[in-house]
Amino acid sequence: MKKAVLIVCSLFFGVALSMAQTNPKPGYIVTNEGDTIRGMVDFRTNDIMSKRCDFQANGEGEFKTYVPGEIRSFRFDHNGKYFVSRRFEINGDSQLYFAEFMVEGLMNLYCIADKYAEYFFFEREDGEMAQLTSRSLLSSSSIEDVKGDLEEKKEQHGKVKLLLQDSWKAVEDMNKTDLSRKQLVKTVRDYHNDVCTDGSSCMIYEYKEESDRIRTHLKAFAGYDYYSHERTVFQDLGAMENYFGSAFEVGLGIETDIERVIKNGSLEVGLAYSPKASFKHEVMVKGGHEPSLTVYEKSRLIFSAGVVKRFGNGKITPLVRGGGCYVYNMGNTESRYYMSHWIVEDKKWDNTAHAGVYLGGGAQMAVGKHCARLHADVYKSLEALSLGNMVKWSLTAEFVL
Repeated sequence: MKKAVLIVCSLFFGVALSMAQTNPKPGYIVTNEGDTIRGMVDFRTNDIMSKRCDFQANGEGEFKTYVPGEIRSFRFDHNGKYFVSRRFEINGDSQLYFAEFMVEGLMNLYCIADKYAEYFFFEREDGEMAQLTSRSLLSSSSIEDVKGDLEEKKEQHGKVKLLLQDSWKAVEDMNKTDLSRKQLVKTVRDYHNDVCTDGSSCMIYEYKEESDRIRTHLKAFAGYDYYSHERTVFQDLGAMENYFGSAFEVGLGIETDIERVIKNGSLEVGLAYSPKASFKHEVMVKGGHEPSLTVYEKSRLIFSAGVVKRFGNGKITPLVRGGGCYVYNMGNTESRYYMSHWIVEDKKWDNTAHAGVYLGGGAQMAVGKHCARLHADVYKSLEALSLGNMVKWSLTAEFVL
C-alpha cells in the first residue's frame, strides 16, 4: 500500500509539471533584425527567463524556444518585464543572458537570476559597470561560505558606491540595510535625477514590483472524515484488523500561487483540528475469552503541505491536490467491554504522531474575488503496520479569500 501511494503521488506531481510547461501572457519579441513580433510569452520564473524565451506568435499553433542571442529582446505587455540579450560575467564565466532590463537612463540597471542568487549590474553611461550579488541563505552550506558572501558583498557595495559617487543621494541609498529590488530601482532613479541636466526621465523600462509579488491567500475549511483503518500503539488486534470510525475537522490554511512554475498551481499548507472521536472494533481479541467491543478515543491535529493544480479558467474548474501530512494524536484512551462483564480494561498513553501522504481531487467555483471548493481526498500513513496504519477518506469544503 505504501509503495502504491508513493507511486500515485509521484505520478500526480509528474503530470502536474508536464501539463504546466507554459504560462502564456501577451507580449512581443524583437528579432536581431529589429522586427517586432507580437504573441504570447511564457511567463516563468526569473531564473528560467534569464536562459530562455518560449514564444508563440499570433496565428501560430506552437511555442518556439529562443535562447540569448537568437533574438534581441522580449517583453510582456502593459509595461511588464523586459529582457534583453546581453553578455555578462558571473563568477568568472562570461555568457549571454536574457537580462531583465529594470531601469534605463544615465545609469542602467540589469538583473540576472538563478535559483539561489540575483546578480544586479549597474552600468553608467560611459560604460563603467559594477555588480551587486544578492544570495539566498540556501547558497551557503558552511560558515566559510557565509563569511565569503559577506566579504563579497562588502567589496561589491564599495564598487557600486564609487560608481554612484556623482549623486550623494544615490550613495546614501546604498547605505540602507534594505537593498530590495524596489530600493535598487530607487537608487538608480535618484542617481539619474541628480546627474541629469536636461530634465529627461530615466524610467523607460521601469521595474514593476507587482511582477514579482507572490500572491498569498488565507483559507478556512471544514470536513467529514471516515477512517477505514485506525490502529493504536498498544492494541493486540491481528495484523489485518483495524479500528474504524468517523470524525469531523476544522482548520485554517495558507495558499500561495506558483503559476510561474506550474500553470494554475499553488502551494498549500494547512492545520486541522479534529475533536475527540471514538473508533470501534468488535472482535475476539488475541488471548480473549469471549467477543468484546474495544473503543479507542482521541483527538488530533493534522498539519499538511502540498500542491494544488487547477485545470481551465472557467467559473467552475476541476482540481487535483497532493502532498504530505503529519498527524499528532492527543488524549489516547482505549476501553475494552466484554459481553458478560462491563469495563474490563482501560488504557491511556502519551500523545503519539506519524507522517503520511494525501491525494485527492474536486472542483473550485469562483465567488467574486474569492473561491469555494469541494474536494475528496485519501490520507495514508507511512508507518509500519504496528505503528499506525491510518487510512482516512475525507470530504472537505474550503473557502479561499
